[in-house]
Amino acid sequence: MTSRRIVLAAPLAALAMPAIAQTRGPVRIIVPFVPGGNTDLVARNIAEKLGPVLGTQVVVENRSGAGGAVGTEAVARATPDGTTMLFHTCAVAIEPSLRRDISYDARRDLTPVTQIAETPFLFMVSNPTQARTVRELIDLAKARPGRLNYGTAGTGSSGHLALADFCVQAGIQMTHVPYRGAAPYLLALSTDEVQLVMDPASTAKPLADSGRIRGLATSTAERAPAWPELPTISESGLPGFAVNIWHGLFAPANTPAAITARLNAAVRQVMAGDGMRQWADGLGFRIVTQEPEPFRAFFLDQVEHWAGIVRRTGVTME
Repeated sequence: MTSRRIVLAAPLAALAMPAIAQTRGPVRIIVPFVPGGNTDLVARNIAEKLGPVLGTQVVVENRSGAGGAVGTEAVARATPDGTTMLFHTCAVAIEPSLRRDISYDARRDLTPVTQIAETPFLFMVSNPTQARTVRELIDLAKARPGRLNYGTAGTGSSGHLALADFCVQAGIQMTHVPYRGAAPYLLALSTDEVQLVMDPASTAKPLADSGRIRGLATSTAERAPAWPELPTISESGLPGFAVNIWHGLFAPANTPAAITARLNAAVRQVMAGDGMRQWADGLGFRIVTQEPEPFRAFFLDQVEHWAGIVRRTGVTME
């Protein structure tokens, strides 16, 4: 099953509501990654504005480990009373088809609240790499099978799966080099230790603008509004290729519908607030919010989308 986009604009009248009724206590937003990363920074900006809307304190708690599984499990096991939420990326949709070492199933143990935003991958090569387009890179890889390296944040990461799928669809062989996070593989790219990476455009664009590496294309089906000068991978060498990164908010399973609806309305109010669109544009994000049921449908579709990539590529965590 291919990925299906579901984007619902919240009625302005619904978002122009007064502060949402106060919750039972402080709200924790668990980010399953280390502090200071892109996901953490986005979550903290939202949390700061969400507190006044909910009428309670909202804090961000980093619970990193096991590729995000530690923080996700903490939310899956939390009391479903609206005081604990998970701020995650598309990685949560990858877990069901790739991870056998976790005790929860995100489809069963989490309640989707709303999608927050999406951003493309930026397809980048090292400066010495003799390719100025995606098509030229594919031709170069075909001429040198296995001799080009691509860097990722680790086996099974969204960037790894996206690049592995790129290789399958293009009919090429490249060597995977996993690193412990984005900073090491971006450094490796700038020194030509690896020749190719896919990195969230929000963090990769400054490096590309500095001239230390070269951006070739973006990964989404349509050109990214923040970088209209860059073609998509689909239009510049591999027709039909499309993948992106998204952020979403989840609560524990069995959270009452009334609580989920209240959290959803509060977050959508925040995301529609003054300055949020400009803030998102500055990071290369596009704000995308949904009501709970459409987000659930989107999430389940994304699980199938990434499962298809796992099957095509044969990537395993073993």
